[in-house]
Amino acid sequence: MKLYERYGYAVRSIGKVLPALLFPLLLTGCNGEEPMNWVDLRFLAEDSYELTASDPEPIVLQVKSTDPWIVYGQHDGWCTILPSEGGPDELFEVTVTYTDNTELDDRIDTLIIQSDYWIGKWVKVFQHGTAYLDFEGSEDILLPQEGGDGSFGIKSNQKWRIYLRSGSEWLTVNGSMEGDGDGTVSFSAPENKGEMRYAELVVYDRHDEEYATVTVTQDGMQLDPEEILIRTDYKAKEYRVAVVSNAEWTVVKDDPNMTWYSFAGTSFNGNGELVIDIDENQGASIRTATFTLETTAVAEGITPVRRQITLQQAMDPPADRTQFDQWSWWSDPTSGRTGTITFNGDNAIFNGDNRFICSGTNELKAEGQYIFRIASMSSDAYSIIYFLSGNNEIRWHLNAQTRMTECSTRPDKTTDEINNVSFDPGIPHELALDISRTEAGYLRFEWILDGESLGSTIADGQDGGPLLDRKTLVLHVGATRGTVEYDYMDYKIPFDEIEWN
Repeated sequence: MKLYERYGYAVRSIGKVLPALLFPLLLTGCNGEEPMNWVDLRFLAEDSYELTASDPEPIVLQVKSTDPWIVYGQHDGWCTILPSEGGPDELFEVTVTYTDNTELDDRIDTLIIQSDYWIGKWVKVFQHGTAYLDFEGSEDILLPQEGGDGSFGIKSNQKWRIYLRSGSEWLTVNGSMEGDGDGTVSFSAPENKGEMRYAELVVYDRHDEEYATVTVTQDGMQLDPEEILIRTDYKAKEYRVAVVSNAEWTVVKDDPNMTWYSFAGTSFNGNGELVIDIDENQGASIRTATFTLETTAVAEGITPVRRQITLQQAMDPPADRTQFDQWSWWSDPTSGRTGTITFNGDNAIFNGDNRFICSGTNELKAEGQYIFRIASMSSDAYSIIYFLSGNNEIRWHLNAQTRMTECSTRPDKTTDEINNVSFDPGIPHELALDISRTEAGYLRFEWILDGESLGSTIADGQDGGPLLDRKTLVLHVGATRGTVEYDYMDYKIPFDEIEWN
């Protein structure tokens, strides 16, 4: 076995490593003045090494060359190299031993492996200095509401300084803000007559680089809702906001004439959950309201804490309507089908097995709400609506013979959460499919019949559930038997595409 095959050596051929320098030798060789010189330099070495300041581990290299070779550093006083040179055609083990670095700063050296005058490798050596800056104590310090003192220690062999980045209006650093070597940083705060407050003390090293941040918190009244901007869709709902508090507090509308929302409760003590009852927004625009949370003063001189929350409710997005006689939307619907398609004005009537097929990224969106209005269907009809992406399907069908909805996904996925229900095939119906994205990035599908949800499912692609790709999305609309008359298809943009005021 060859040496480089066994040890993973890099083969340095002059013609491959330095072709520009080899060129004059090639010319000389061709003219017959002197023979071409080749150097086959092989070595085993890492690109870089990191050493401790004291008692560093030796670095061991392996070198072999067809010509004499040397290994040397850029700082001779830092290390000993044994052997530092060798003859051809023999494998050498080179040990490089660095002295202790007694300086505060780190230092960097470069080891160079060379044969003849060809450089095989530059090896970077990083050795830590002796500087240290250690923090003693907690980086999160709590002071009592009635005021008090605090401190933390610094263990160091270098200069350092303290900067009060925030909280200077109430926290006082006692003594010097800088030191050289070990030290203690002390501070104090007066009584807190308001809300819980925070300060940041930043420790910088001798290079004025940030080393640590100490957060000082003084106890006080706390009133922290989990969100101060609420944005919700147009539907009526009960919206809940968790509030962290250590006091009694109330909630009140800033404008009492805003009647489209109300609170289940307005007085609380400590941590609580604010329940907001929101009516359906039947208007054509976003509506906005504000309300305020406020602590109840428990003693004279204590300043109440206030938090204002903004509530915005979207309108029902306007629909982008497509009539079924818009042939530019659909591909040839009759190919390979035995049924027929006729038109009643802009309504499409499917007789037997036939359908419209729509595809293309300009027309279909992978998210949003699709609404299909079926004007009428015969007693034996079977309407079909499904979205197809590869082998994945979302199906939304009506079976007039059984008088039952048929909602499903394919490949087959457990859809127990979808409540298929009975319907009257003798009257018009609206079939909606709402496609939205969860916080985790998965798609959520909800089947809706005449405004009532039948259930929903979330597809994460891990259990055979469908994932729709807009690039390959195809929509099928039609029937497999009987007669089904479709009125129109509406599309509404998803909630996260609404342009808020």
